[in-house]
Amino acid sequence: MTNYYALPFFELQKVIFQKLTASKALTSITRKDDEDLGVYDAVDENTPYPFVTISEPYSSPFDTKTSNIETITFTIHAWWKDNDDYSGKRKVYEMLSACQMALMARDYLIPRAIVLDITRRESRVIDDNSPGVKHGILTIQYKVQNI
Repeated sequence: MTNYYALPFFELQKVIFQKLTASKALTSITRKDDEDLGVYDAVDENTPYPFVTISEPYSSPFDTKTSNIETITFTIHAWWKDNDDYSGKRKVYEMLSACQMALMARDYLIPRAIVLDITRRESRVIDDNSPGVKHGILTIQYKVQNI
């Protein structure tokens, strides 16, 4: 098809945000002193740990003769600060698992689009440049058909 359409980046990101903030498995890890520490699009140096950020969407067309399909990839980042290397990594592993469980569910409702498929592309945990900070990275790919 040669019709152009609005990419559903924002609509998909809103649903990702809703799924992550509604995840009891994730909030049980990130809750501190009865306060949920959050899921963000962007943070600054004053954002308290732990937190999750949604970032870096990109897309590739997967159009057919009869439909507009887009492969949209989002990267989820999990951050934990702990002077204990072992417990810090363990907490980030738990955060990534909770994010994955929340995002792999198939019940995505997006205006003017249908999520056809969800695939986990990659996950990893790295040591950040800041001392004691562990950084988890989860890449999720969505095949979305515009309707």
